[in-house]
Amino acid sequence: MRNGWLRSMLPLMVLAGLAALPACGSSNPDYLDYVRRSADTLLAHGLDVYGPKKTPLWAGVIDTRTMTVPRDGVPTLPGIRPHDRAVGGANAYHDVVTWRVFHLLSALTNRPVYASAVHDYLAFFLANAQNPKTGLLAWGEHLYYDFFRDEVAAERHQHELLEWTPPWDLLWAVNPEAVQREIAGIRYHYYADDPTALFNRHAWWDRPEHQKPGGQPWIKHTGLYAYSFSFLYSKTHNPLWLEWQRGVSVLYWNHRNPQTNLTLGCIGDPRPSSQTAAVNMPDLAYWLLKAWQLNPSETGLRDQALAFLTAYDHYFYDPATDAYRASVDLTGEPRSSQQTSVWDVVYGAEGLLPVGRIAAYFARVEKSPRFLAMARRITAIAARREPPADASAEGVAFALELNLDLYDLTGERAYLDHARHYADLAIQRFWVSHGKEGLFVRKARDPYYESKAGTGDLLAGLLRLHLRLHPKLKDPNLYDWSY
Repeated sequence: MRNGWLRSMLPLMVLAGLAALPACGSSNPDYLDYVRRSADTLLAHGLDVYGPKKTPLWAGVIDTRTMTVPRDGVPTLPGIRPHDRAVGGANAYHDVVTWRVFHLLSALTNRPVYASAVHDYLAFFLANAQNPKTGLLAWGEHLYYDFFRDEVAAERHQHELLEWTPPWDLLWAVNPEAVQREIAGIRYHYYADDPTALFNRHAWWDRPEHQKPGGQPWIKHTGLYAYSFSFLYSKTHNPLWLEWQRGVSVLYWNHRNPQTNLTLGCIGDPRPSSQTAAVNMPDLAYWLLKAWQLNPSETGLRDQALAFLTAYDHYFYDPATDAYRASVDLTGEPRSSQQTSVWDVVYGAEGLLPVGRIAAYFARVEKSPRFLAMARRITAIAARREPPADASAEGVAFALELNLDLYDLTGERAYLDHARHYADLAIQRFWVSHGKEGLFVRKARDPYYESKAGTGDLLAGLLRLHLRLHPKLKDPNLYDWSY
């Protein structure tokens, strides 16, 4: 083992949890081949050849029975709203992780076609899906580019960022001016042009106006905005963006209980679920830490991030049941006996696996025994039960990646073995062959590839696993394994 301080944090309960997981198969699949075939199939059958204009965008949904892009009629997954998808088009935010995979795949295979496909995608998207009035991009929770109409589905109206870390670095390399306009456009989410004001997670894509009070300033969007403004400041050194980063980053800090450091999930939301401590406090902590990494002199970002994640682990974890609670008061008192689900990956639910990955990220950045123990604990909790039959590709992908996070941190073979188990399980459940081609579908026994379901995360996990199983290969330093 590489680090003695890490070994001391391996409790017996974690060993027991990992031992409970079935051994991985002995087929020794070529994980790189699955990634490469997926990429080749996506570029062969998923590009926009529909409508009068051909574009380098690739589809958010593909029917693997015909290898065509359906315009409509695709059933939704449980918990996903029909109007939040990109059927018949591309929602660029759903391809964020896949873009990074393609860059790394080009480096590993010496085939520039994958990186070139990403560049062409980004260049077209930034030139054709940005509103000239607001600067906002047609991506996120609601908007997308329609292949058949050759235009943004503007009737969706609302700009909103998603959970994956915004890929500002990739976009900046292609068109920095467009990135500046998009991040500056985030100010239209606010009730006023004031970084200390409240905001609405939704903004009009095509109306250059501030939102009216009464929206929902969710905690996770606070982190996304803080990270975005921090990125723009790191590139431009314009003090305006430092002011906005500082204003948004302290919003939920100022609404916390200072005795516990627990904070709300949504300020001003009258629903009872928003009056308790936020189950997605780790999300805010994650993006605050990443924002601090962009501008290390902003030490308040790091301090808040550490306090929020520590408070979550202290008050949400229940040692008596070895599980994380689903609801806690700002005082730290449990609100119910309900536990946070491990495998549910649906709209509106915060599963435990992303929290484990966040803890592992903090353990790596901070060299923290506490957060390493937290990541180990969540891995062991997940290992007590196989992913249910209806688990999405994203859920299995996060389990795969979390085990690889811990393998990278500790060098312990058990985590690599269990990563292989999840990889083999994903191939068994989600891989659909089409001759020499193939794609990973969104759930078992389902015919549709859908990028919203986390297929990019699965490709990333398989590619990362390939590198770990071939230690002579070095990461080309093009890929950030966080999400």
